[in-house]
Amino acid sequence: MRRNHPGKDKPMKTTNQPAGWRRIVRAGRLAALCLALAPAAAWAFENAAPAAAADDKAERIEAAIRRVEKMGFKGVIAIAYDGAAPIYAGFGNGAAAGKPDENTLLDCGSITKTFTAAAALKLVDAGKLQTSDRLEKFFPDVPADKAQITVHQLLTHSAGFPGAVSGDLEYLPKDEFLKRAMAAPLLFEPGSAYEYSNVGYSLVAAIIEKLSGKNYETHLREDLLGGIDAPGIGYEAAFDPARSMLTADGETIDKASWGGRSHWALIGNGGLLVTAKDMIAFRRAFAAGKLVSNAAVNLAQTPMVREGEGAPSHYGYGMVIENRPQLGRVYWHNGGNPHFISNWSDFVDHGVTIFASSNGTEVDGDMAVDAIAAELILPVQE
Repeated sequence: MRRNHPGKDKPMKTTNQPAGWRRIVRAGRLAALCLALAPAAAWAFENAAPAAAADDKAERIEAAIRRVEKMGFKGVIAIAYDGAAPIYAGFGNGAAAGKPDENTLLDCGSITKTFTAAAALKLVDAGKLQTSDRLEKFFPDVPADKAQITVHQLLTHSAGFPGAVSGDLEYLPKDEFLKRAMAAPLLFEPGSAYEYSNVGYSLVAAIIEKLSGKNYETHLREDLLGGIDAPGIGYEAAFDPARSMLTADGETIDKASWGGRSHWALIGNGGLLVTAKDMIAFRRAFAAGKLVSNAAVNLAQTPMVREGEGAPSHYGYGMVIENRPQLGRVYWHNGGNPHFISNWSDFVDHGVTIFASSNGTEVDGDMAVDAIAAELILPVQE
């Protein structure tokens, strides 16, 4: 069930490094899961069926947690059923404070693109941006071969830009990023193909800054996320070394993923900090139309561009759309680098969102999400 993009070697996990690369006690846990999962009415004596359903979910979640632990996963997971309190679990001792939990700061990698697309759609709702707008509208000196590239093409990886114009740890100021991006040869005629590109999403971030009058991080935290409690999402404004996940060598995220500070090799496309708690809050609020309009949500979730010839998945705006056997329709994105791998997946036909972030790549966030989904959704084997 592990998903890689067609024609690439785990690209959504490696494109952010183009130049190289809590745990709850079992006693009482099942009862607590039942209480968390069932609506209050479900516990009335005359309504036993919902309680039984909640009990089944609780048992499945318990099995999922055991499975991830047995796999040797180190990191944080979150399981959120519609209308129920999220369940969080941490594994290992890879956080600065020891065992990671729902408030540990995590590098979400290319999941940053999910936030960038949402931030752009916020501007669409405000009438400041159209996805049909072309680069020539925002960058007067754009070369002729790139002038007609649209925001839609940037958001769907169909503009023709290469994957990157620098390594993640090479400090890249905005002006230098724009210079390199505009000089980079296009891989194909814009709109004619798909090629996963960090460059395209950083260009969207630059457009966001121009239209909002704020830097990318401020627009994200104030304009997009200001209505929800999600302080752990951001770059420097969210960073706290005492709450950081650590690499195997004990480095905090700012050093391991940013090279010391955020910059334009990453801004808008990767390296964004999240917590498991805030990631679930964001996904729930976005899907419910609380951050952008319902029309914008539907647009983001529309399968726009197939991810390669014959691929089973399509890219929308900041997410992959895929129909999987037995699992149904899934909206998802992943990302990472040689230290951290993260994945959020909305299994919409089953009303559950799963998020996982690992410190380490041997048993990573993708594998954890796949294992959890199998326990929660697939038929129980007799």
